[in-house]
Amino acid sequence: MIRTSAPWPRVSHGKRSFDPTRQERTAIVAKASFPVSADEPERLRVLRRYGILTAPVPPDLASIVELASYVCQVPHSVINIISAEDANLIAAVGFEPTVCARGDSMCAVTLVEPAPVCVPDARLDVRFADNPYVSGVLGDIRFYAASQLRTPEGPVLGTLCVFDTEVRRLTASQRGALDKLAGMVIDVLDLHRHQALLHLALQAADEARSELERSNRALQQFAGQVSHDLKNPLTGVLGHAENLIDIPAIAKDPDASFCAQRVIGSAHRMHTMIEDVLALASAGGRLHLEPVDLNTLAHAVIEDLDSPISTHGARVTVENLPIVIADATQLRVLLQNLVSNALKFRRADRPCQIVIAAGAHGHGWDIAVVDNGRGIPPQDRQRVMGLFTRVHPDVEGSGIGLATCQRIAAAHGGALRLEETPDGGTTAVLTLPTDTTPN
Repeated sequence: MIRTSAPWPRVSHGKRSFDPTRQERTAIVAKASFPVSADEPERLRVLRRYGILTAPVPPDLASIVELASYVCQVPHSVINIISAEDANLIAAVGFEPTVCARGDSMCAVTLVEPAPVCVPDARLDVRFADNPYVSGVLGDIRFYAASQLRTPEGPVLGTLCVFDTEVRRLTASQRGALDKLAGMVIDVLDLHRHQALLHLALQAADEARSELERSNRALQQFAGQVSHDLKNPLTGVLGHAENLIDIPAIAKDPDASFCAQRVIGSAHRMHTMIEDVLALASAGGRLHLEPVDLNTLAHAVIEDLDSPISTHGARVTVENLPIVIADATQLRVLLQNLVSNALKFRRADRPCQIVIAAGAHGHGWDIAVVDNGRGIPPQDRQRVMGLFTRVHPDVEGSGIGLATCQRIAAAHGGALRLEETPDGGTTAVLTLPTDTTPN
């Protein structure tokens, strides 16, 4: 689309035409005036949202103006978008798309009319008789018909108009067709606007995903490095403390022996916290999805936890579990965390019992770890999923385990929730969709 300078767009009849000089154009513009509707500020805001004047013109519009000329049997048709000062002819039949001053445009008048306009002879219409495109200053338009381009929000962006240098009329079917074609123009503009918004949203999502992947890689590298850097001196502290407690002078001194035991206990807790932080950093990263036999996985977890299970006299039952599509390593971390929690938060007044079970639902599986332990108050069940949150401060832990489990569940497109066991205790339920799509 080009901005008119010299010559201005002209519509001529026979040999008559007029190409005004710069001085004459200035005088024309100075005298020009155009009506403005009460919703003009909102109309301009909507126009900016559509981005019509700053983006390539949708090629579909050329077909619509050609169809308008054909249906109405006229040589000229235009899609005219009216901005604050200009009439922007973004698609046209009969001349090149161009821009003219809003005050010169017949469509600037039509813009504020309550209904479509159809004028057989513009010289006889007081709204258009003095218009330069009618009077002979810029053209010899006689017949003019236009339908407003009304958006779903209400404001009018411009018009679809047809015109001729001869007096003529439209039939009722032609008039109706022009209105329908105007509606098609808005449909096309809406489609392209939504495509542009979708493109921007997808672009933003791609950038966010790339940044998230980069951040996850950096986090895992950082956690791995920090874990390595902390474990080395911690191993040295633990080794020296264990050697220290074997020295006869320390072993015979109750206070010194107690302090050495405290150092060893603290070192073990620190080692566990480092492992938990590393697990959290790794959880929810890129998944390696494959068929996973949960029966085999659950028994492997029980074998790993054999020592605390035996120490606490706990009974862990594995019911018939399904084969699911998941990341076996991360799912093992999740189950091990849940079973470990059930062991830690057991009740002293009854034997610890843990059941690992599963149930199918419409979109996947609910995998439950059920215990008869202390339980979690309803008001704390969501809060305890956060980092470093602990409901029972008398039990050792880092407050990271459930946050890790939640990240793993989310990475599999699922969710983790905590419920109350009917006879008391906690039931942790992993909802795992059948068609697992990693997030």
